[in-house]
Amino acid sequence: MQYNLVLEQIPKHLKQFIVDQHYERYTARDHAVWRYIMRVNLGYLRDHAHPAYLEGLQKTGVGVEKIPHIDEMNASLQKIGWKAVIVDGFLPPAVFMEFQFRKILAISADMRSIQHLLYTPAPDIVHEAAGHAPIIADEEYAAFLQKFGEYGMEAFSSKIDIEIYEAIRHLSIIKEYPETSTEEIARAEDDLNNKLARNTHPSEMTLLSRLHWWTVEYGLIGDLEQQKIYGAGLLSSVGESKSCLGSGVKKLPLTVEATNYNYDITKEQPQLFVNKNWSELLDVLEEFADTLSFRIGGAAGIETAIESEAYATCVYSSGLQVSGIFSRLIKDKKGNPAYISTSGPTSLSFGDIQLSGHDTVYHKDGFGSPVGKLADGKTLEKLSPQELTTLGITEGENVQLQFESGIRVQGVLKNITSMNGQLILLSFDSCTVLGADNKLLFDPSWGMYDMAVGAEVPSVFYGTADKEKHNVYPPKSDNIAIPIKYSASDRVLHNLYDQIRKMRELGKIDLAKLRDISKKLQSDYQEEWLLRLEILELLKEENVGTDIQGGLLEKLENLSGRSEELSELIKGGLHLLDR
Repeated sequence: MQYNLVLEQIPKHLKQFIVDQHYERYTARDHAVWRYIMRVNLGYLRDHAHPAYLEGLQKTGVGVEKIPHIDEMNASLQKIGWKAVIVDGFLPPAVFMEFQFRKILAISADMRSIQHLLYTPAPDIVHEAAGHAPIIADEEYAAFLQKFGEYGMEAFSSKIDIEIYEAIRHLSIIKEYPETSTEEIARAEDDLNNKLARNTHPSEMTLLSRLHWWTVEYGLIGDLEQQKIYGAGLLSSVGESKSCLGSGVKKLPLTVEATNYNYDITKEQPQLFVNKNWSELLDVLEEFADTLSFRIGGAAGIETAIESEAYATCVYSSGLQVSGIFSRLIKDKKGNPAYISTSGPTSLSFGDIQLSGHDTVYHKDGFGSPVGKLADGKTLEKLSPQELTTLGITEGENVQLQFESGIRVQGVLKNITSMNGQLILLSFDSCTVLGADNKLLFDPSWGMYDMAVGAEVPSVFYGTADKEKHNVYPPKSDNIAIPIKYSASDRVLHNLYDQIRKMRELGKIDLAKLRDISKKLQSDYQEEWLLRLEILELLKEENVGTDIQGGLLEKLENLSGRSEELSELIKGGLHLLDR
């Protein structure tokens, strides 16, 4: 499926986060790194990943030999009801969750460097395409993932959340960039740690993000004695996919208590959580969702919205949605909402569609309205047109409304708005609104008064109702991935990788050229281990060139002694040759 056709289906407010893949920028070395990771991982994951992973690779257009093209992935994903887009690194949490809710995989275009082959702190195409994509071919898991996105869209973030997001994004970018100094990384780590230390009251989104981390990213399935891997962070990590199942990593049963465990994206995790099956995964999510404002609503939900200082939506029991920055809550004697108001641009919607004439320009100075039943116990939104007339609630007439809370509204009723047979809005001219203490809440000189109708506020959620017409997502971060500048020597090396790739693809070995490449590696690229492994692979397949093999194996043995990580990488590559 062509990428431009996919983009036509993406809502406008999400398009700002989408970039082009620029497939031609991947070097032959990048493709070799992808190939190495996939081959090593598959050798291990055949026995240790959830069965849905292997089945899903083919279903989602993720191959072994080369980095997947976004068009190839979409051609496969559309068959299972999903699609994919390319983004630049970490997304703001609510944005990421909305993509997930809309069954869109947000895939980072970047490819991890060979220096971070075992694990990269930055999102990359290995993690997104080879980690996240295959599991969504399982319908039950995909339904859980979409539900997680739905709840994540509505969970409240805080100002410190945004600061932490930017700090994590910055740290992941500079850690992946090979020329970043250790001093700069240390400063970024200190900055992140300081912000994390300030986050003493985790927001709904922080807690939900932790649950996402311990399931979608780092989840294990089975029991405490024997588990399979399904988390994308583990599936895409050559190193941690093996170490995670060992006794050195504590295994805990998955419960909502997992939200109390923070995580460090730059390190391997000291503990992981195990769910028995996909059904239990959804049960834990639903149990946690019961604690969120979009389900709680009422005074507690409104207070969360006010505390967040972010755009939020209060849903009245009539179905009217008020989207703005909430700044005031007046409670009645029972502690229930009696009056709520916003400051600054506000919009009114119904069914996530903005009401005509009630945009942020019209309500530029905010919005305030009572909540509750009338003093006689009647529920205003339930009244029929005949009942409204009987009570004297008629357009063009002077109307006085008294609520159980003691709030009074009096003015000339100009318009009645109903949706689906329910009253949702009364618009007054020359209107005065007084609180139970006779405090002035609205003065006639302020203009037209639009009164929301609803006995309760059953739901309060983060963001706006109509995101197309009232978009409050932050713009794409200015903190973007640093392009790697390749030297002349790098470009020569990439060409050597390309020559090897073409030989393998054509199935035709040029022994003389392999000798020349091996000599070039010996003279100019002493540290290059992966290309030596690729040459050995070709030689073994053709059972030729034993004179070259000895030198390559000797050099790899010497390189293995440089570090534990390099030893592990080379050992993994040689193991592939022995199959």
